[in-house]
Amino acid sequence: MTSPIAVITLLQQLLKRTARQDKKFDHYQIGFLKKLRVSPSEKITIQLLDECTDQLNQLEIPFEDTLSEGRLIASQSQLQLQRLPRLSESVNNKIAQAKSVAQPYTIIEHHNEITDIIKIYQRVVIELSNNKKIAASTTDSDQSSQLNDLSDELQLLILNMDIGDAYIKQLEAIRLKIVSADSPLMLPQYCMSIITIIVDSTREERRSSRHFLYTLNDSLTQFYLGFSNNVKHAIHAFEEQQQCVKNIQKQSSRLKKDAENASDMISLRNNIFTYVESVEQLIKDRAEDKEHKLRQQFQNMEREIKELQNETQNYQNTLKLQNKQLHIDFLTKIPNRAAWSERLQIEFTRYKRYQHPLNLAIIDIDKFKKINDTFGHLAGDKVLNVIAQTLQKSLRNADFIARYGGEEFTVLLPEITSQQMQLALQKLCDVIKKIPFKFKKENISITISIGCCSFVEDDDIDSAFERADRALYHAKNNGRGRVVYFEKE
Repeated sequence: MTSPIAVITLLQQLLKRTARQDKKFDHYQIGFLKKLRVSPSEKITIQLLDECTDQLNQLEIPFEDTLSEGRLIASQSQLQLQRLPRLSESVNNKIAQAKSVAQPYTIIEHHNEITDIIKIYQRVVIELSNNKKIAASTTDSDQSSQLNDLSDELQLLILNMDIGDAYIKQLEAIRLKIVSADSPLMLPQYCMSIITIIVDSTREERRSSRHFLYTLNDSLTQFYLGFSNNVKHAIHAFEEQQQCVKNIQKQSSRLKKDAENASDMISLRNNIFTYVESVEQLIKDRAEDKEHKLRQQFQNMEREIKELQNETQNYQNTLKLQNKQLHIDFLTKIPNRAAWSERLQIEFTRYKRYQHPLNLAIIDIDKFKKINDTFGHLAGDKVLNVIAQTLQKSLRNADFIARYGGEEFTVLLPEITSQQMQLALQKLCDVIKKIPFKFKKENISITISIGCCSFVEDDDIDSAFERADRALYHAKNNGRGRVVYFEKE
């Protein structure tokens, strides 16, 4: 017969395998083993064993489902880890090694697999954190550069914006805030302010256009009504004229009848005299009435036409002023890029028709970005303004200069040879170089580089501009502060 002590020892070892699976059962098995050791009879021992069996049957521990779920999660985790970019070679090797391990069978093997994956996750988290810090440092530098570019773009947008006089001061105030902004977080707020001003200006322009159209419509309506009245008066005058003719015909018939019934010459003469007088009076009254009405009609029409002429002149003056504002650069007060495109097309058309000399130049301020970075954007604005005004004053009346964008200017020089053009442009370089700029108690000399060309027979606008642009690039890369002329190859 089996020793009771051996059975109890075996039961104790088996129950250890179920430990930490159910807290209530763990508490129960301690008491069960104690009772089993001191059981006084076989009957009580059987009762205790039956009771333990019932307790074990009541345990619901889904070992297989839990282990299968854990295995599935482990496999998915391995796949996710393999897809992560920029991991070190050692981490990738550990992931591959963990994936190559045979499928676990025992609980300990499952536990070891999960533990290995957790350790790999810890290494991955550390590496990704370090990579993020490096990327953040690089990103901060890139973001700073991008924000500076955005600030410059916003200022350029404000300077090139064609907007009503009522909003120009507001835009200039925002531009100055952008120049002196310490925090890049303020840029979105300034963008919203610019958008608000654009919306308000658009609404104001829409209201002005609507008012213009309503006024024009009223004027046309009044003119139409006046014209309709004149037509009605003309119809009425025609009817009166017809009635006058009928009256003359009626009196003529009466005169004929009186002539037939007249017994002597005296009676006939009196009838004719009376008829002539009535006809003359009728014609006279008709002429006076017609003259009066015509005079009044012409006076009314003349007044309406003068009013229309005055309104038309006012509208023309307003449109001319608006058109002029649309073609003037906000900062430098010289023609802008839109004006340049329009004038270039006119001069090129004239060149193609008459074949008179036409020259084109592109001017760029040397090291302008350094001026902005060193002395601030306000200093840069001052340089742009002074140079633009100096260039305009130094050119002939026949020449045309415009701000093309940023620190670039474009010039058209018609009716002179290429040699004369180069001499004139060199004088511009000399004049600009002599301007005494002073910022933060520091005297600086500013130079300009110029690329130029002459239109030839088979040129179009783009080919000539591209040639001048290549000449400017050559001037910038060969010492700056000079004029470079390119002929067509």
